[in-house]
Amino acid sequence: MSPTVFRYKGYRFFFFSKEEERMHIHVIHAEGEAKIWIEPDIELESSYRLSSKQIKEIIEIVTERKDEIKESITTTLNNETEITNISTHGIWLFHNGEEYFLPYESFPWFKKAAIEEVLNVETLSPTHFYWPDLDVDLHLDSIKHPDKYPLVSQ
Repeated sequence: MSPTVFRYKGYRFFFFSKEEERMHIHVIHAEGEAKIWIEPDIELESSYRLSSKQIKEIIEIVTERKDEIKESITTTLNNETEITNISTHGIWLFHNGEEYFLPYESFPWFKKAAIEEVLNVETLSPTHFYWPDLDVDLHLDSIKHPDKYPLVSQ
């Protein structure tokens, strides 16, 4: 997962959710890309095909928006939810360091859904997930114990 923190002047500022612990931001532009350390100090880690003027501009933007970047990264990592795999048997949901398997036999809404629909999951609370494209709401307990919540049709 690589959430975008913001876009500005043709730059996309984003991070990878499962990368090294030292806080940093990635920046991509049509002309190149860079990785900027945010802690302990703001500094260039690496760049590819960006001019020194662009790097200076990126450093200035990161410095000005450091708090926003840190808050976005921290919030996302503390409440991280994503679909890590879609197989012929079900989907894998990663949430706050735990991975859960949702078999299609217990969660049939995902079986014929488009990949984009399955990947679009929102965390409404630490124990409540919502797939807006599918209009599916699930509580963590129903994911952990689907036998307690049998499917009933009328």
